[in-house]
Amino acid sequence: MYFKQLSPTQAIMAKTQTQTIGRYFCASLVALLTLFVTTGFERWPYSEVFIWSFPALLSWHFLFARRRVEFDLERQIITHKISSLYPLSQQVIPIKHISAFQIQRRLGQINGYDLLIVMDSQVEPLKFEYGNLSKMKKLGQQLSQFCTIPLQCD
Repeated sequence: MYFKQLSPTQAIMAKTQTQTIGRYFCASLVALLTLFVTTGFERWPYSEVFIWSFPALLSWHFLFARRRVEFDLERQIITHKISSLYPLSQQVIPIKHISAFQIQRRLGQINGYDLLIVMDSQVEPLKFEYGNLSKMKKLGQQLSQFCTIPLQCD
């Protein structure tokens, strides 16, 4: 995941093309199946209609899922937002309380690595991103330079 400069004080992390295509494909498949099944709903019991409504709702959430990370150097905060049809979560991280960015091997995965945010006030670091080692090193170096915070690799 890479970020681009929006203005002198903000940056946003972009989603990859593979993630976007995969999300649209899966959501479209479930939506098409739901539309196909709805043609015969008048003779179906309510329980089966209710069961089909859940995959339809989840496909809409999957289709519109969005992750946004903003870096505001003027106010010295990192804002991490996850939304779909409505906001799901928002996390605000003050840059001045970050002691380092850390790359650590992900447990149970051979090529999986986590990019963590080590805070001054917390014992457990915050998980920020995951991927292969080269991707995490590149992103970690960019974040380290952008926020002027050291990067630690295990």
